[in-house]
Amino acid sequence: MRQFIFNKIKSLRVYKYVVKHWLPKIRFSWCHSAITGKQYREGYALLRPGYIILSTDSKRLSTAITPGVWAHAALCVSKGGDYEVAEMTAKGFTKSDFYDICHTSDRVVLLDCFDWDDEYTRQVLKQCAKLEDVKYDVDFQLDNAALYCSELIYFCDTEQRLGLQLRDILGTMYVLPDDIYHATNINIIWDSGVV
Repeated sequence: MRQFIFNKIKSLRVYKYVVKHWLPKIRFSWCHSAITGKQYREGYALLRPGYIILSTDSKRLSTAITPGVWAHAALCVSKGGDYEVAEMTAKGFTKSDFYDICHTSDRVVLLDCFDWDDEYTRQVLKQCAKLEDVKYDVDFQLDNAALYCSELIYFCDTEQRLGLQLRDILGTMYVLPDDIYHATNINIIWDSGVV
C-alpha cells in the first residue's frame, strides 16, 4: 500500500511538471503569430479595461488538447500602463501586454460583457488585482486556491454577471474559454479572424 501511494504522489509530480514546464512550450512550428501588424493595431485601438481577451494558437499542443476553438482567456486591466493584461499562465498570475497575446496567437477576439457596467467593471478589475500571487491550477478545478486562464475571468466576475454555462466533464465542473465566448451576454468587439 505504501508503494502504491508513493507511486501516485510521484506520478502526480510528473504530471504537474509536464503541465507547467513542457506543455506550454510544445509547438508544431517555429513560426508564431498569423496576426498581422495591421490587425494588431486595429485590435489595440479598440482595447478597453474590462474586455475579455480570448486567443488560440493552432500550432501549440495545448490548443490541440483544449476543447473548443479558443485555448486561452485573459482580462484587459489597463491600456498603456505598466501592464495591460492579466492572465493565468504556467507561471501563475502573469502581467503582460496585448502585444504578448497577439504575438503568440493565430486568432484573438475582444469581448465585452454588456452586463458589466462601468462600476461593476471597476469591481472586476479590483478583484483581479488581488490575485497577483495566485498560482496556476494544474488540476483544473473550480474553487480551489489556484486558477487556470478562464477560471480567472470566472473568479473576477464575483456576481456571476457573465451568462456562463459551466461544463460538466466526467463529473467535474469546468469553465473553458469557449464557454466565455458562448456566454449569453457577450458582445464581440473585435475578431482578428474576421477580415
